[in-house]
Amino acid sequence: MPIPAEWSLAGRKALVTGVTRGWAATLAGALAEAGADVAVAGTDSEAVREGVGAVRAAGRRAFGTTGRWDSAEAVDQAVQQVVGELLGLQILVNGPGAALGKPLASTTDDEWAAVLDANLMAPVRWCRAAGAHFLSQGHGRIVNVVSVLADRGMANSTAYAATQAGTQALTQSLALEWARAGVRVNGVGIGWYDLDGLPIEEQQKERLVRYLPLRRKGRPADAAALIVYLASDACSFVTGQTVYVDGGALAHA
Repeated sequence: MPIPAEWSLAGRKALVTGVTRGWAATLAGALAEAGADVAVAGTDSEAVREGVGAVRAAGRRAFGTTGRWDSAEAVDQAVQQVVGELLGLQILVNGPGAALGKPLASTTDDEWAAVLDANLMAPVRWCRAAGAHFLSQGHGRIVNVVSVLADRGMANSTAYAATQAGTQALTQSLALEWARAGVRVNGVGIGWYDLDGLPIEEQQKERLVRYLPLRRKGRPADAAALIVYLASDACSFVTGQTVYVDGGALAHA
């Protein structure tokens, strides 16, 4: 992916978390192509390997770690390990969360808690752990990936939408809390994305795709360039924003 010179991340160290297959290689690879050394953390070992491979293919230092990340202790330890392996950390990207499509009436407490932990508490832990490092050095960039359901409702997705709205509020509040300490916090909002590489003609057979103004689903690469921009110094006056890359979904009446 071509990266404008002013978006350069040369000399920067980045951590991408919550990676899943289809996203890991694109997000980690884009940061590496912009010049960053990148660590990849996730629960899916194959996704982590793909992310690490994309970073190395771009000629940058890579580090991968797989775990559950359901405790502050595990996340704190991982961040310290990343700092040691990469010799620093300036960028945190929290990747897309876990989906749950189910009516609220049949959603159990355990299911709700699992989605809440994966989609909101995990970013909170990573922001807190990386943020402590950023605050101590007086510099840091955080990009949280959220869904369009942070801004709109959807039937049978109550638990998922609530966690996305929570992560968007986390982004705004942390931006205010940490602005004077040199830490910028922004979000990238994604809509309906295709991770299988389906041709546009096949996608357009779906009613959902015909509803989208741009008549196709997004691709991870559509969001990756914006993440690089938000992590760079080119947008040094931007914080507390969630920018949507959704094919016009939220603009639709």
